[in-house]
Amino acid sequence: MTFSFGDDLTDDNDYVRFETSDTISPGFMSDELITSLIATQGSNNAAVIKGLRFIILQLSRPDFTADWLSVSNAEAKKGYQDMLNDKLIEFGIAKRTATTTHTYRADSDLDAEPDWSA
Repeated sequence: MTFSFGDDLTDDNDYVRFETSDTISPGFMSDELITSLIATQGSNNAAVIKGLRFIILQLSRPDFTADWLSVSNAEAKKGYQDMLNDKLIEFGIAKRTATTTHTYRADSDLDAEPDWSA
């Protein structure tokens, strides 16, 4: 698992790291994972969204306490969820999709949806 981050945002991996704030080693994502996200998601912005969702999943692990040590991921997770919402708005990606289905009266003897274009 390799980690690298430079200040060149024209580099795809650096861009995804910058937009997800995963810039301090060891980070949540490896260079190989980011490269794979970019290739499978089709764009850097889509890779950012998928990367943020991955980080949120990593932070969804249960909190634990052992002797004097207490670890809570709740605040970090909330911060990344807020960042995900901001990036969805910034990149113009809808959170939900909807479809429209025209309905007609069952007793109208129609066997197909009416043409509403007129």
